[in-house]
Amino acid sequence: MDNNLIFGIRPVAEAIEAGRRIEKLYIRKGAEGQLMSELRDLCFRHRIRVQEVPVEKLNRLTRGNHQGVVAQTAAIEYVEPADILERVPEDETPLIVVFDGVTDVRNFGAIARSAECAG
Repeated sequence: MDNNLIFGIRPVAEAIEAGRRIEKLYIRKGAEGQLMSELRDLCFRHRIRVQEVPVEKLNRLTRGNHQGVVAQTAAIEYVEPADILERVPEDETPLIVVFDGVTDVRNFGAIARSAECAG
């Protein structure tokens, strides 16, 4: 989970502005200040729900200097099929493989190898 954590006011704000998908955003209860106010406004504009938590919660999430802010980013970035198709050159026929309910990693590997062989 640590790979999905961003902490500190400016790093979190930059991640939001860069379009990173934020799953959860924790802000220390009672946190104030100009930068914190700007971060809250940014979250409001990007429709990111903010959860106020005690500082102990933030300290459990990371040992770094969190400045009262910890964001958990999405482990997987999702895209729409139309966005994928836009990137396919006109002279190529796309192959899109959709997984649903795959729970066995061997099945995932077999499907991925088959897709690779199919082009």
